[in-house]
Amino acid sequence: MRAIGLVALVSLLIAGACAATPPQPAPVADHTVAPSFVHGTDQGDTDRLAATIVTDVQRYWAAQYPAVFGAPWRDLDGGFFSVDTNGTGAPPPCAADVKDIEGNAYYCATVDAIAWDRAALVPVLREHYGDASVAVVLAHEIGHAVQRRTGLDADGAPISLEAMADCYSGSFIRWVVDGHAEHLRINPGQLDRAMRALIIFRDPVSTNSTDAHGTAFDRISAFQSGFLEGARRCADVTGTSLAEPTPDDPNKPLDDVLRTDRISGYFGALVTQRGGRWTPPAVRSAPGCPETTGPAQFCAQPPTIVLDRAALTEPHRSIGDQAVTTLLASRFALTALTELGRPTTGAEAGKQIACLTGAYTAAQPALSAGDLDEAVTITLESDDVSRDAHGANSLTGFDRIAALRTGAIGGAASCG
Repeated sequence: MRAIGLVALVSLLIAGACAATPPQPAPVADHTVAPSFVHGTDQGDTDRLAATIVTDVQRYWAAQYPAVFGAPWRDLDGGFFSVDTNGTGAPPPCAADVKDIEGNAYYCATVDAIAWDRAALVPVLREHYGDASVAVVLAHEIGHAVQRRTGLDADGAPISLEAMADCYSGSFIRWVVDGHAEHLRINPGQLDRAMRALIIFRDPVSTNSTDAHGTAFDRISAFQSGFLEGARRCADVTGTSLAEPTPDDPNKPLDDVLRTDRISGYFGALVTQRGGRWTPPAVRSAPGCPETTGPAQFCAQPPTIVLDRAALTEPHRSIGDQAVTTLLASRFALTALTELGRPTTGAEAGKQIACLTGAYTAAQPALSAGDLDEAVTITLESDDVSRDAHGANSLTGFDRIAALRTGAIGGAASCG
């Protein structure tokens, strides 16, 4: 049986991290575990981190598995394997050659073991996304071991199994964030960086692979389900996306994206349905308002949206046309809150803005999976999406994505 793994395309990872890398956060491990139980270890720092993570993950399941499934947890029979893909050592289980695991981590169901590449996966994750991203990846792989023990892997489609493993990973990370792990500590900033790895390790939007891991929206949605609702929720996670993969999803010219009639029409209808009166905001070019910043700004008096075309060029180039649309929609969402007399400052306003932006995103005709992923990416990467009427943001990337996801799945009615 072939391994169930996290397809870790390191070239894509590095390409996705070409932007300025944030300062390195503090290590997630208070103290580490000796990797003596790891097959093939070099006893180095990389394997110490991995050994510490899998130790805490198994302790998590020792407590959670009986509560969720009514049976005792059994640690992995086949153990853990560290592989130097730059070397010539023996390959791990489920691999014919060490190069088979290059840039990868996977669960080998035939021997109940997990293997990781300590040369081209773990160090790259740590450098670009922090130590917490390694915890997300290895907890995902142990999630496949949970599926094996419960029989949930018997008939599940690959995309559903991967979504479920992401969900289990999220439930473990929440346990760590809440301070229950013996060795690991993860703060909100580290969590945001780790979630970026889920975006990078997504399937190409045109894929129809039998080893599919899902789009960025699929993966983050499943991860947040586990984080917010716990491991019991994960058996119900299907990996079904809001948008269909498309073989060709070209980037629309920026001038076309900056036409806001459709966005204004959507939010105008929303305001009218809720008993308000919609006056389309003026849309003009920078300079903007003294109290706000960003590539797309909202000015309250009178309601005006100011576009900095030069600043919008970068997300259009590096992420895609829907990234710009998402920024624009967030400013129209703020305009809608203003027209309805709703609070327009503070954390709750930021959540409402991101939620309504998600609702607009999902309501677009012919929404592609690539568009949805671009919306997720800009929402996680940029706090401009949730800036309030004073230009302030008090939401983490995780909070922004959670709000966007609520609106995308439940529509504007779910935003309150």
